[in-house]
Amino acid sequence: MDTSTLQPNVFEQTAPGSDGRDCATAQPGHSNGGGTSPSLDDAAKVAEADTPRLVTRGESFWKEIIGEDGESYFFVSSGGRPKLIHIPKPKIDGVASAAIVDYLNCTFPFSSKQSLADFFYELLAVIGPAFAPVIDRKCGKYGYEHSFTLGNSKALFAYGGNNGTGFLTFSGESCHQIPDWNRLVNYLANILKAHITRWDGAYDDFDGVHTVDDALKWYKDGLFTNGGRKPLMDQRGNWDEPDGRGRTLYIGSSDNGKLLRVYEKGMQLGIPWHHWVRFECQLGNRDRIIPWEAVLEPGKYLAGCYRKALGWISEEQSRILTLQKTADIGYDSLTHWASVAYGKHIDIMMQVEGSAEKVIEKLRRDGLPARIDLPEIPGYGKILPTP
Repeated sequence: MDTSTLQPNVFEQTAPGSDGRDCATAQPGHSNGGGTSPSLDDAAKVAEADTPRLVTRGESFWKEIIGEDGESYFFVSSGGRPKLIHIPKPKIDGVASAAIVDYLNCTFPFSSKQSLADFFYELLAVIGPAFAPVIDRKCGKYGYEHSFTLGNSKALFAYGGNNGTGFLTFSGESCHQIPDWNRLVNYLANILKAHITRWDGAYDDFDGVHTVDDALKWYKDGLFTNGGRKPLMDQRGNWDEPDGRGRTLYIGSSDNGKLLRVYEKGMQLGIPWHHWVRFECQLGNRDRIIPWEAVLEPGKYLAGCYRKALGWISEEQSRILTLQKTADIGYDSLTHWASVAYGKHIDIMMQVEGSAEKVIEKLRRDGLPARIDLPEIPGYGKILPTP
């Protein structure tokens, strides 16, 4: 594809300092970028079916089966064989803004004959200047032949192969930079005819009202059970004698397309015994159709993922508050470790230099530490630690 017509202010040929070592050939949806291993053929067939039909002996109609785990099920015929398709359902009386979208992957028809220049101009008009310039990585990604990073965000576009599809991925950091979710969903769903291959919804319990220990109890009490079967469960961290480094509970499996992570976010960010707990559900499109409504009403769908366990999720979430908490914790953690590592040296410097001003002049550097150099919120600006 000829890229010579792309203007320099939108498109750059290669990423500064990139040597291509981060190029990967895994399919979109694997743990290094997508969470599941979807079949693009199957996903396309299911998505293109207007009304999936129930395969039952002696019946010519289809009907929806509602499970205990917050999803509905359809049997469809695929290659002459019955196939079970999951469709996430919202908690009808849930609060749409009670969660944030923290990861989004999608695929859509994309021919190598299409104009990259036109595509990127249309895309950037929707997602905004935070995702410019487009940078050619000079290598493939997720099984695609070509890949491009979008500005300094963690968003990425890939195309070439994979049954003539294009692939867009927005990580948690880049999700914070989307200026208008309604406009993006309209563009992806209605213009590009895209299908979601991964969706993550997250709820932040900053005060730790609901804990990882609560989530483990809910699992033991069968609140994540569907049809009498418990999903897989795994634990990370020191559960026998918690040590302040943080614990994580995993319910389900990304290989099966549904994984809940409950973890001590504040401790993960470096503050021992901090109360902040995050509930984060990852859905993949392996035998599952993820509706676009999940992007616009994430609170309803997160609560609906395991409604017996997560039905309490209702408090409105704010990206600004989430990033503010992240910045504050990062600042406190960096200050603590700077004191541990250099506190005594600074004390000596005070005696040698004679004043705090001279010490600061010698130590100060422009810029922000990576730990608190967080993405800007459209219409709000840079998030900095509070005094």
